[in-house]
Amino acid sequence: KVGSYTGNGNADGPFIYTDFSPSFLMVKGIDAATNWMMWDNKRDGYNVTTKELNADSNVAESANAPDVDFLSNGFKRRDTDGNANGSTYLYIAFAESPFKTSNAR
Repeated sequence: KVGSYTGNGNADGPFIYTDFSPSFLMVKGIDAATNWMMWDNKRDGYNVTTKELNADSNVAESANAPDVDFLSNGFKRRDTDGNANGSTYLYIAFAESPFKTSNAR
């Protein structure tokens, strides 16, 4: 899913509905010069995920990154860093399980 959201500047950031549990998330602020931030559900192995990579930087993985909570139907920002009040953020999220389980024949 591709979309956008508006930051609220709170540690209890906005919830973004995707209709699936994300396994990979990439976010970019469009109002200011920010990095392309990336998280996945494998690095930490639990919520809240804090290990971030930047697509446009040669900096190693950051463990002090903005926190993201991968939920069953979307994601929630859990940090004020990268969640500025009133700023717009673009995102792309890939599903953990993109296909429905079916017993149909």
